[in-house]
Amino acid sequence: MSALRPLTRSLGKAWRAYEGVMAVAPVRTQMATSAFLWGLGDVFAQKVDGQKKLDNWHVLMSGIYGATVIGPCGHFWYQGLEKFVANRFAHGSAKFIATKVACDELIFGPLHVLSFFAFMVKAEGGSWKDVGEKIKRDFVTAYAAELVFWPTFQTINFWKVPVQHQLLAVNTACLLDSTFLCWVNKQDDWTRVLPAFMQHGAKRAATSQEELLVPSASSLKAVHKQ
Repeated sequence: MSALRPLTRSLGKAWRAYEGVMAVAPVRTQMATSAFLWGLGDVFAQKVDGQKKLDNWHVLMSGIYGATVIGPCGHFWYQGLEKFVANRFAHGSAKFIATKVACDELIFGPLHVLSFFAFMVKAEGGSWKDVGEKIKRDFVTAYAAELVFWPTFQTINFWKVPVQHQLLAVNTACLLDSTFLCWVNKQDDWTRVLPAFMQHGAKRAATSQEELLVPSASSLKAVHKQ
C-alpha cells in the first residue's frame, strides 16, 4: 500500500487542480477534456479497425467535434437539465433520476449521434446528400446500440456524481462510446461488419467492408479531392 501513496497523492493533486480550473473556466475545461477523450476514442477505434497507420486527420476531427460540440453543449445541457428537473421533483428521488435519464436518452442522445455523423461526413469531404445517406443507413442501429449502455450508466451518473462532474463522467465513458461511434462512422454497414469482427477480428471485418457496394465516407473524400 505504501508504494501506491505517491501515485494517490499525485492523482489527488491532479484532481484538485482540475476542480480549480473547472471553478474558474468550466466551459473551456469541458471543451479541453472532451477534445482529448474524443480524440483518444478515435485512436482506439482505428486500432480496433486494424489500421496500421494512424489517420491523424480523423483523430483531429474527432477531437474538434468533442471540443466544439460535446464540450460546450454537454456543459449547458447537464446544468440546464439539473435545474429543469429539480424544479419538478425532489433532488435525488427516483422520479428525479428517471426523468433526467429519459430526457438525456430521448433528446440529447439522438441529437448527439446525428450531429456526430453529420460533422464527420462533412469533415471527410462528403456532401449533405452523403450525410443523409449515412444517417439513413446507420442512425437507427447506432442509436439502438447506444441505448444498451447509456441508460444504466446515466442512472448511476445522475444518482452519485455532482452535476459539475457529470460531463466528465460521461466523457470518460465516451472512451467506449466515441470508439464505437468512430468505428461505426468508418464502416459502410457496421451491422454486417460487426459479426465478422466478433468472429474473426479486424482483418476479416476489413474484408467484409471491402465487399460492400456502398462507397464509404473515406472513398467519398477521395472522390471530392479529384
